[in-house]
Amino acid sequence: MEQSGFNLVQVDLSNAGNNAVRTSYEVTDPIEDVIGRFGSLKEAQNFIKMLCLLNQETAI
Repeated sequence: MEQSGFNLVQVDLSNAGNNAVRTSYEVTDPIEDVIGRFGSLKEAQNFIKMLCLLNQETAI
């Protein structure tokens, strides 16, 4: 998912049997630096929304 230059990446930690043990979500900036890591998709989406609102406020 990409919104306003921010990307949302699902990261799965797998065991030796290639079964997902844990899933986390990373938010990256336009140059692909990780700026946030979250345990739930909703938290990551809310973080992106907050960043977009902050960008709009600084553009005014």
